[in-house]
Amino acid sequence: MKGWTTKGKEAICLRFDKGEEVWSGIQQAARDYGLTAGSITGIGALEEIELAYYDVETNEYERVQLTESYELLSLTGNLTFKDGEPFPHLHAVLSDRDCACRGGHFFRGIVSVTVEVYVTPFPVSIVRELDPVAGVPTMR
Repeated sequence: MKGWTTKGKEAICLRFDKGEEVWSGIQQAARDYGLTAGSITGIGALEEIELAYYDVETNEYERVQLTESYELLSLTGNLTFKDGEPFPHLHAVLSDRDCACRGGHFFRGIVSVTVEVYVTPFPVSIVRELDPVAGVPTMR
């Protein structure tokens, strides 16, 4: 992963190369740049992808593994802190060769060509903790 920032760190651009894992790479970039909160967007191409649908009845993620290469049409989410670590909370929309889309909560993806991610840092620290009503960690 290679990164660039504006002078005041108002924006950070990350480029991931073939074979790199995106979710953990964003987490590492947050550590490297000292980020405590922010907004995340991205585009590119992925394979070996793990998406999920959150079932509100069971309070569990139903995970789906995708092994082919997909166009990453939209990666969007936020950066907070969870259990003392930067935590990218991301969703993705992917397109296959027929331009049919799939999407969901983004857990993992390996770059098949390149992925470009833009992080807009927030000048605050936001912590994610378990919300007993929602059943998931939410921003506090």
